[in-house]
Amino acid sequence: MDDYGYSIYDMDFAKPLPRDDPEPILESLKLFITGEGKDPYERQKAYAERREAAVETMRARLKGFKRWAFEKTLKWAQSQAPLREDGIVQIGLGYPSLRRMLLELGSRLAEAGPLARGGYLLAEAAEVEAAVTALERRETLADHRRSVQERKTLWQARKRLTPPAQLPLGKSYLGGIMDGIMAAGDINQVGNTIKGVATSPGQARGTARVLHGPEDFDQMRPGDVLVASITTPAWTPLFAMASAVVTDIGGPLSHGSIVAREYGIPAVLGTGVATRRITSGQTITVDGNAGLVVIGNGRS
Repeated sequence: MDDYGYSIYDMDFAKPLPRDDPEPILESLKLFITGEGKDPYERQKAYAERREAAVETMRARLKGFKRWAFEKTLKWAQSQAPLREDGIVQIGLGYPSLRRMLLELGSRLAEAGPLARGGYLLAEAAEVEAAVTALERRETLADHRRSVQERKTLWQARKRLTPPAQLPLGKSYLGGIMDGIMAAGDINQVGNTIKGVATSPGQARGTARVLHGPEDFDQMRPGDVLVASITTPAWTPLFAMASAVVTDIGGPLSHGSIVAREYGIPAVLGTGVATRRITSGQTITVDGNAGLVVIGNGRS
C-alpha cells in the first residue's frame, strides 16, 4: 500500500483509494492465495512467447525496406505504448495528498457550520473559498445544504445516462473517420447483441459478472467475464481472473484494453449499455475481433 496505494478505483478523487480502503484488493487476492486464481505471470509468459513467435514469423517473411519498416515500427510501439499505461497508473499519484487536504478541510467546515461532513465535495470552488475565508475570520458559514442535496440528486440522475461516444459529436475527428473505433449509439443497441469497440482480439464465453465498483470485487470468480462501466489500475487483479472484459466506456488506448491485451483475453469496450443490459450470472459471448457481445447461448 505504501508503494501502490495511490492506484485509483475511480477517476474521482473524492472516492477512497486502495490505501484508504484496501478490502476490495484483499478480497481479490484471497483467490490467488487459495490457488483459485490463475497465475498472471504464467499467463503473461505464455502470451509473450506467442508474441515473440509472431515477430519471428514476420521477420522471416519480410525483406529489405519492409523488414526495416517493421523493425522500426515495432521498436517504436514497444517503447512508447507502455507510457500510456504508466500515465493512467500515475493519475492518482497526487490523490493521497489532495484527499488529506480535502478531508481535513471538510472536517473543519462540518464542525464550524451547517454543511454535513462530506457535503463539501459537492460544493463549488467559490463556495469553498468563501467558507475558508469565513473560517479564518471566525464568521458564520453560509448554509449550502439545500444546494448540495440538489447537486447530489442531479448527479445520481445523470449517472443513469449514457455518455456520448465522443465529443464533439460527429463521424470524424481531426480529419479521421471514427466509425471503426467508436461504439454504436445507445438507441442502436437492440436485441441480444451489443456492439462496442474491438480492443483486444479473441473470443470467449463465460458467466457475466457485473461490477459497479470496488465494493463488488469479492463477487468475481476465475473464468467470469468482467463487465463494468469503466476500469482503472486498481481493477487490474481482476483481469488475471477474467476470461474477457466488457465495459460501457473506453477505447483502444483505455486501461481495460491495454491490460486485456497484456493478459491475452478478448475485450469489447465502449458499449455504452453493457452494465444495464447484462445481468450477473448470464452467459455471454465476447468477440474481441468483431467488437460484439452476445447475451445468451447464441454465437456472435
